[in-house]
Amino acid sequence: MKIAHVLSLIMLLLLGLLAFIVFQRFQGDAEVGKRLAENNCGVCHDMTPNRKNGKGPYLWEIYKRPAGVVDFHFSASFRQLVEEHPFLWDDDHLDRWLLNPQAFIPKTKMAQQSKDHPVSFDGMESAGNRKDLITYLKRLQ
Repeated sequence: MKIAHVLSLIMLLLLGLLAFIVFQRFQGDAEVGKRLAENNCGVCHDMTPNRKNGKGPYLWEIYKRPAGVVDFHFSASFRQLVEEHPFLWDDDHLDRWLLNPQAFIPKTKMAQQSKDHPVSFDGMESAGNRKDLITYLKRLQ
């Protein structure tokens, strides 16, 4: 085999590997998402089939679920938004929420810190981390 053919084959293999890595990152990493969920969400939200509300509503089967349908005492601002503009927890809405819940729904309880709610979630800046977390949430079925 000529050296040019060998180099071409190596280049094709490297390009294929690079494409695979990019594709995997685009899809999100559910294992990383699970760790992010445990560290960021698990404090207030149940992520098991038990579907128990805590400081926040349970997250089991959240993906594609209409917002606000869980029997939970949501903030007035959250209830008003979902009554006026119903939406599903899809990739876009979850991403916007995880980026900055306060910007998505002003005065939402999740982003407020108080005596009764000592932990607040201000958002997740990393687009990669949000993608990983959403990939994990999709698997809570």
